[in-house]
Amino acid sequence: MELDFEFILDHFQEPLFPRKIMTKALGHQVEVFDKQSALKYFRLSNYEDCRINAYPSYTSFHGINRTAVSILMVDLDLKDFSRRGNSNREKLLENGLNKALYKIEKESIGGNPTVLWTGNGYHIYQPVSGIILEEYETFYDFTKYLNKDLTSLFIQFAEEYFTESTEDRLHNPTVKSCLLRIPGSLNSKCLANKNNGPEVKIVQKWDSKRPCIQPLLRDFRRWLIQKRIDDIEQLKKQERKHRKFQIMISQSQEHENRINKIKWIENGILENPLSDFRKYIIWRILSPYLLNVKSLPKEESYSVIKNWLDKCDKLEILNFNAKIMIKEGLRSASKGYFPISLEKLKEENKELYDIVVRAGKRISENT
Repeated sequence: MELDFEFILDHFQEPLFPRKIMTKALGHQVEVFDKQSALKYFRLSNYEDCRINAYPSYTSFHGINRTAVSILMVDLDLKDFSRRGNSNREKLLENGLNKALYKIEKESIGGNPTVLWTGNGYHIYQPVSGIILEEYETFYDFTKYLNKDLTSLFIQFAEEYFTESTEDRLHNPTVKSCLLRIPGSLNSKCLANKNNGPEVKIVQKWDSKRPCIQPLLRDFRRWLIQKRIDDIEQLKKQERKHRKFQIMISQSQEHENRINKIKWIENGILENPLSDFRKYIIWRILSPYLLNVKSLPKEESYSVIKNWLDKCDKLEILNFNAKIMIKEGLRSASKGYFPISLEKLKEENKELYDIVVRAGKRISENT
């Protein structure tokens, strides 16, 4: 494990520490100041879900990003290749990996990245020679419209670019959450996986070369422009929906009917702590439901979600920072969008749909 950890550390630029790590036992990121401290936490977690941030702890100065792009990450999850009506999802996953590697190696920056098997997919780690994008006027002008630093946005752009948007849709890495798995550690979600097992394994090793990101900058600028256009259109769309919805709920009976239609959220989720899909539920269901359907204040919505997560944590320890995830979910939902419908949930996340429906029926029968 120690040698594998050093292998991952070799991907980073100096200073290596302080840097944040995360394990299943911790359930959140903690800052460590040397390699031995990190290894101690890994041992205490029985080597389950051992990860380290690809970027150092201190990335900004007076609120301005001072961290250059230094490593790019791609997360290819097997579950994202099972929604395409093809039963051979393993083959689709392999094709997705090969396409991403070809794009990195042949069509863009000429990289030769590390590839890890994570137990349920692949991680690609490509160290690069980057720049602080905020120092260039052509990119800095975008910061007034965006709520993230340009390094984080470039990491997300690169993942979409290399995979043509077949990456894990819930994976949005930033300089504060770009967590790399350690070879030899265990993926807790795959402990019962008899076919491939839970161990994180090295498939391909990085060639120790850091290609420049300059070949991607033109496409990145186009991506930022399109993102700005999409954000404006989304805001207009949400404003129209919000106005329409406010008219609907102005009459008490219509408001009551609207609430009744979402009993599956009350019974199937809020009354039913879950061991999985917690991030997805915060983002797609609870945040917009509490803010935009029940019209609860942000503070009360935060409290409701936090209480639900506390119950979930007793079933399965959370592998993310609850406070940050709730705040991000509520901030996103404050744009005015509504929770996913039960019908759409069935299409988008059949496993969660089945869990929610069963729980709702059980609770209804007992009341």
